[in-house]
Amino acid sequence: MKIVKREIPVIGISTEIDIPGRISVKRKYVDAVLQAGGIPFILPFTDNVQILQSVVSSIDGLLLTGGGDISPVIYGESTLPECGECCRDRDDFDYALLRLASEKQIPVLGICRGMQIINTYFGGTLYQDLPAQYPSEINHRSPDAFMILQHNVRCLRTGKLYSVTGKESLKVSSIHHQAVKKLACGFKASAFADDGVIESIESDSEHIWGVQFHPELQAVEGDEAMKKLFVYFISQARTLSC
Repeated sequence: MKIVKREIPVIGISTEIDIPGRISVKRKYVDAVLQAGGIPFILPFTDNVQILQSVVSSIDGLLLTGGGDISPVIYGESTLPECGECCRDRDDFDYALLRLASEKQIPVLGICRGMQIINTYFGGTLYQDLPAQYPSEINHRSPDAFMILQHNVRCLRTGKLYSVTGKESLKVSSIHHQAVKKLACGFKASAFADDGVIESIESDSEHIWGVQFHPELQAVEGDEAMKKLFVYFISQARTLSC
């Protein structure tokens, strides 16, 4: 196998459909990748498999971003009233990206919804609404989450989050009301909120992992631990197998 070294890896960033007629990416994802030494590449929203294959063949890593709820139909459940608005087009788009990236064996980092996409794609399920299905004193979805740190996360010493940050405990920005319920086969949970909600998962192959919180919000504001997550992700993507 030939190993190609790309000094500045290209990171594909998945897009949202937040307003009819518009696709978008929140700037802090882009800034976090730039800050860590990668080249952000905004992925075009399309269901054309040939285009997606071509796009994924040109990137060194895939960042699956946050956003709306994933349709419970995908993981075999009826939709609860507390489940938020779903977009099957985006679910299919993210699944296609993840499938192609997995086949290519490039690093994948899922953030918030992105981690949930990883879990459900590989056979896991979700709590459709934490307050309804997993009551807790921890508020995982504060309206102030873009401005303040929300809650504590405990990192297992055997997990990626600990090995990357060197910390057993992190304060994280949290903006979600869904979470991993049944963990996908071939994955392990490596960090937890104090109420037991899974905050990080990683594949046995180690090139696919996700966090339930939003490290990009803190990384671009100077949080050194959160910067390390992106630096590690970029370093993974720097060596591309082909």
